[in-house]
Amino acid sequence: MDDLQTEILPPPGVELEQAYINEYLMGLGYTFGDLKALPAAQQHDLMCAASMFASTRLADVESRSHLIEEMHGGQHLL
Repeated sequence: MDDLQTEILPPPGVELEQAYINEYLMGLGYTFGDLKALPAAQQHDLMCAASMFASTRLADVESRSHLIEEMHGGQHLL
């Protein structure tokens, strides 16, 4: 591999997860950058809640995907 560079791609869903975290924070009037100015305990609480929100939304997306695959006779890829 002379000058060949391998691009490392993030796992599937990472960008969507980040979008849901940002959506949650924005709903509370924060941006991700705003968290740096908050006390550590508040940062932790907000990120735990945002992570739970994102996980729930991702699970919903996955469930809908499986349902659509089943309705159309496709195979599950996940």
